[in-house]
Amino acid sequence: MTSASLVLKRPHSVIEVVEGVTSPRKKIRIQTTAKSSSIVGKLQQSIALLDNVAQQNNRELLEVLVKIADELVLDDCQLPDLYKAIKKLLELFRQEREGDTIIRVKILRLLADLAEVRIAEVVNALIDEIIAVLKHEKSQKVIAQGLSSLHKIGARNLSQLPSTHVTKIAHFAQQQLISESHHTQKNALLVLSAFVALTDAKKGVIDTIGHYADSQDSGVRAQSLRSILCLGERGAMLSPNLYQRAVDTLEDDYECVRKEALRLVFQLGISHPDYMISCSNDDEEEMRLIDAAFSKVCGALCDLSIQIRVQAAKHLGDMTQVSSEFLHQTLDKKLMSNLRRKKTAHERGAHLVASGEWSSGKRWGDDAPQEQLDTATISLIASGACGALVHGLEDEFMEVRIATVDSMCKLALRHPDFAVTCLDFLVDMFNDEIEEVRLKAIYSLTAIAKHIVLREDQLEIMLSSLEDFSVEVREGLHLMLGACRVSTQACLLMVVQKLLDVLAKYPQDKFSAFGCMRKVGQKHANLCMAVTSHLLQDHPFFDSAERDVEDPAYLCILILLFNAAQNLPPIISLFPYVTLKHYAYLRDAMPTLVPELPIEGASTKKSIDDLTGSNNSREYLETILAHINEIFSIAKDRVPLLKTAQDNLKRLGEIDPEMLGTANFLETFLAAQIQIEQLQSCTTSQHNRAPLKESLAQLVRNCLKLQHVFSGLTYGDMLLVKQICLRASALHLVLIVRDRSQSALGPCQMLLQTASDISSFLDEKQEFQPDDLTTSLLNQLGSIVDPKPGRVFREILPLVQAASPVKMPPPNVEIKMCVANILEPCPQMSQDNVIKVTAGLIAALPFVAEIDNLQDSQKQDMRIKIKYPDQHTHTVVPKLSDFKKIMTEQGAHETNVKLRTTILLSHSVWTEASSVEITLCLAVRPGTELELCKPAKILFAPKPVRRGI
Repeated sequence: MTSASLVLKRPHSVIEVVEGVTSPRKKIRIQTTAKSSSIVGKLQQSIALLDNVAQQNNRELLEVLVKIADELVLDDCQLPDLYKAIKKLLELFRQEREGDTIIRVKILRLLADLAEVRIAEVVNALIDEIIAVLKHEKSQKVIAQGLSSLHKIGARNLSQLPSTHVTKIAHFAQQQLISESHHTQKNALLVLSAFVALTDAKKGVIDTIGHYADSQDSGVRAQSLRSILCLGERGAMLSPNLYQRAVDTLEDDYECVRKEALRLVFQLGISHPDYMISCSNDDEEEMRLIDAAFSKVCGALCDLSIQIRVQAAKHLGDMTQVSSEFLHQTLDKKLMSNLRRKKTAHERGAHLVASGEWSSGKRWGDDAPQEQLDTATISLIASGACGALVHGLEDEFMEVRIATVDSMCKLALRHPDFAVTCLDFLVDMFNDEIEEVRLKAIYSLTAIAKHIVLREDQLEIMLSSLEDFSVEVREGLHLMLGACRVSTQACLLMVVQKLLDVLAKYPQDKFSAFGCMRKVGQKHANLCMAVTSHLLQDHPFFDSAERDVEDPAYLCILILLFNAAQNLPPIISLFPYVTLKHYAYLRDAMPTLVPELPIEGASTKKSIDDLTGSNNSREYLETILAHINEIFSIAKDRVPLLKTAQDNLKRLGEIDPEMLGTANFLETFLAAQIQIEQLQSCTTSQHNRAPLKESLAQLVRNCLKLQHVFSGLTYGDMLLVKQICLRASALHLVLIVRDRSQSALGPCQMLLQTASDISSFLDEKQEFQPDDLTTSLLNQLGSIVDPKPGRVFREILPLVQAASPVKMPPPNVEIKMCVANILEPCPQMSQDNVIKVTAGLIAALPFVAEIDNLQDSQKQDMRIKIKYPDQHTHTVVPKLSDFKKIMTEQGAHETNVKLRTTILLSHSVWTEASSVEITLCLAVRPGTELELCKPAKILFAPKPVRRGI
């Protein structure tokens, strides 16, 4: 029988959590400590409490119902008790039929909460009972709550509801639409949109719902439009005839109604873009529905509500099928006739001739009757799409400006001619007072860079923003300049000179500036060739002094020219001999920034891609795995061979960046295998405790690394990881019990938790089968009634001693490894850069690092560990706002982030400057941190307090 349970939200007890496993695996019982008394019988206690207060006053009954609702969480109780609770609540509902409506409302809410058990029988019974009691209810407040409870129950269990109950709910809601209560009508519309059959929606249900858009109550009007949109999301075809009703509702006095009307106009426009409708004041003129809807959404950018203006600005970016003339008009504030095409003089003359009116002949049509004008249709302000995006860019709220810039970017990507037109407006947003708006404009211009070429006047505004105090703005501009093209040689020199000037002011931007110069050189090879001698300061007759190859400004110029020479090799002939020597050095020092060039005397080292093509790396990896499988067939002395294979895997990850995750995953898995095999020999003899403890700690770290550092694993890879973690936990417990110097409660609890985890995994993924040792361990642990460490040790010892190795995972090139690279402080320690501070005071140190393949759930586990020379460590928890996604020309990267924060250093007096190590770690559990990079070392010198004279 299916079960569910009633549990307090904050239990204070010793709870036994039972994980059920299908045959042949047995249940794993885990005991966890909590803080209060047993929860057994809480449902019976609640029922008894209701019996005691049933005959008392309504106030006490309401307090009991509120208490039960606040303390109720469903988890593991018997089905008969649940039925009994529902029956008791329904009896109280009927007893209070003539009493206080608040009691009945609270009972209906409590019944909806009981449906969280998601048991089909309970849910169906609740729906039948609620509809039955509501049919005889007279209070509209209670009926409205009943409809809300039906919606909550049905929406939560819609997948398992039979069609008869879905139809019953929809039919009951449709009956309540005639109620005089606005609250009841609103909830009935909500239920009807969620449960009515889509076949019925085609038979007039949408029209019926649409009539309530004229209701006196604003909530009903808004819910009517929201229900139509809900039906559209469910798959119902929304007729374009709804457009006029939605347009009329856009003039509503209430914000909630205008918001839903705007959504409906937008949805109809993108659903029927080419449907022709007549203009509002000219039945002869027709226009596409997407153009008309676009005009109305543009008009909403002048709404009084900021939420509606933001919504309208966002909708504009998704209406990419709009006609070009409407789109370009959004950047022009000139007054138009509501975007209606004006008749030409020839058409107006033909109309006068056709009218048959007499004229004096002095002037064509001089006595023709004047056009009748309606004063209500005359507007002296811009209407429709006229200047709509300009209004959005000039809005006083940053949310509207950001949404407008984003929409302009989306529209420009689909309309290259519009990208050229809106370029000046996006450049003007570089001067916005809000940093977030400036960043949005920079990234938007980066996205549309392939459609535009920058002029000199535009570059002046852009380059002036390079001196911005915000490092994110400066790095965004570096990215944008690398993506854009400039028109003239003067523009290129302007960009280079400004980048060098700003680099002298902000030397910490050198890595970003190097990347910018690389892309500028690749895109402007011809212009770079014309200014090569000027940039290198090469005199045609005299030899110039050799420049410092470590100078960041000189490096920027070399990176620019070397990348330009890759696409235009004749540039190489313009390089002086000194530059060619510098190329040989930089090709080895910066292989990612300096490309391979056909220069004589330089290193002929092949590129990494040539050495480690995907096919070559994959074949080599498969060869290593085949060799490992052969080694496992050897009975003795296989550990040295396995360590050699481990070194090969590690080296493959260092050579080929594309195989970094896969190779390191297999290397870590093999390292855990080797450690388990070495520690298995300790289960039969006594060994030195210190090496044993260190080996166990390393084994645990490798298992945690397999679970938390790698992503992109298949279910088969996850099963192998869980199996090796189970073996490691079992071996850990055996060695700790045999050692007798430490408590075995922690390892025993970890083993049971690991077994429960793999048991649940196998229960969900029944297509995967574990190995023999895993099956035996699960069966043995499931048969232990009282899992104490000694008892568990005796049961699993024979299995651990006779365990065979776990098979290696197959090569999976989708595996990614979370790694970090500390940019600031520089990983290499410099003797000239010593941080000096008075002892006991605090020194602030900027910290910048790039983290690849970091999942969102791992950000809160990220730690910065600071290790002082006296082995004292300090851990810093960065704020989530310090993590920013790395931007590329294609947009924000999904998993690569940049961490930028400030760490504080402080210590007592030292005699001389000593090194402090700073590294990034993942705190996977208390006391265990996995390092993601090599530590950066800085010299720190706390000086004694200087006394006054």
